[in-house]
Amino acid sequence: MACFKRQSVWLSAVSIATLACIGQPVLAAENGLQRYSPGIGGSDMTAPLTPGMYFQIPLVQYHASKLRGGDHDQATAATPVAPPDVPVALPGLRSQIGVKTDTYAALPRFTYLSTTRVLGANLGFTVMLPLVKRKADFTASPIYAGTYMAAQSPTAQNNLTAGINAKLDRLYDGDETGIGDLELSPLLHWELSDNQAISVAPTIVLPTGKYDVRRRVNPGYGNFYTFRPSVQYSYIGDGWDFGARTVLSFNTRNKDNGYYSGNMFNVDWQLMRFVSDDVRVGVQGYFVRQLGRDTQDLSKFSAQEIQDKGLQKEIISGNRSSVTAIGPAVGWVVNGGEALVEGKFLQEFGARNRTEGSAFWLSLSKPL
Repeated sequence: MACFKRQSVWLSAVSIATLACIGQPVLAAENGLQRYSPGIGGSDMTAPLTPGMYFQIPLVQYHASKLRGGDHDQATAATPVAPPDVPVALPGLRSQIGVKTDTYAALPRFTYLSTTRVLGANLGFTVMLPLVKRKADFTASPIYAGTYMAAQSPTAQNNLTAGINAKLDRLYDGDETGIGDLELSPLLHWELSDNQAISVAPTIVLPTGKYDVRRRVNPGYGNFYTFRPSVQYSYIGDGWDFGARTVLSFNTRNKDNGYYSGNMFNVDWQLMRFVSDDVRVGVQGYFVRQLGRDTQDLSKFSAQEIQDKGLQKEIISGNRSSVTAIGPAVGWVVNGGEALVEGKFLQEFGARNRTEGSAFWLSLSKPL
C-alpha cells in the first residue's frame, strides 16, 4: 500500500521533462559560459513521466571565487594592460587572474507530453526562457620574477598592479540583469519497461537574451545559435531511483565578435531514495568536458569595427574547460502530489580553464 501511494503521488507531482537547460557562469567557452546549466536536472531524471502539461521553475544561486587554469592551479594570463607611464617592453610579464562571480537565475519552463505516439514514443515539447542576473569582478596580480618590474621598487610594482586592475575593471567587470536565451525542443519519451524509460530532446537555443558585445557580463550568451541534443535514462525502482542525462552542445560562431565556443559534453546524474511517503533524499552530480578548443576570427571585422566594439582575445582563449561536481539533494512531495519542492547543493572540483564554485538550487514543479 505504501509503495502504491509513493508511485501514484510521484506520477502526478514530478513528471517534468527538463531535458535541455540554460547555462551559468562557468572559462574556455566565450566569457567562460556555456548554454547548459549543469546541475539543473533533478527529480525530472528520477521520476516517471506521464502525458500532461507541467510547469517548473528552478531557482539557482551560483558563486565562484576561484579561476582555474589548465593545470588546476590559479589561472594566469599575459598582463592585459599597463598604465601609460610604464615602459611598453615588459616581456614575459604575466598575472594571476582572480575572480568573484555570482549568478542568480529563475528558469521557468513549460513542458507538454501528449498521448500521440511517434516511433513508439510519446510526443511532446518543452520551452524555457530564463531571467538572469550576473555579476563578475576580475583582478590581476602581476608575477614579477624574471621581468622588467622585478628590479623595480615596491611603489612602482603597486602602481603597475593598480593600473592593470583599473583597466581590467573597465574591460571585464559587470553587473547585468535581463532575459536570457530562449530554448525550444520537441520531446520523445519511450517507456522501456515498468521501471525504465528514455527521453530525447533535440533542443535549439536562440540568441534572444540581452547582449552587448562591448560588455563581458551579459544575461544572454551572444549572437550565435546552439543545437543541443540530449538523451536521458531513468530507472524508477522500489528502492533507489536513478537518472542520468547526456547532453552535447554544438555552437555556431558569434557574429558580433567572431568567437567560436568549442563543443561541450555534459552528464548530469541523480540517485535518490524515499525515506517516507513524501520525502526522499539522495546525491546528485555532474561533469562537464569541452570537446573542442575555442577559436576567434577577427578577419571579417575592419580595424574601426574592432576598435568601436572593443574586440579582443579572452583572458583564457583556445583552452578546453572541464569540471566535476557532487552534493546532497532532498525532495518533498506537497499535499500528496499537488507540487514538488526540491533543494540541492553542488560543490565543484577539479576545474580546468574555468571557474570553480558552488551552486544552491531550489525548484518548484507542478502539474497544470
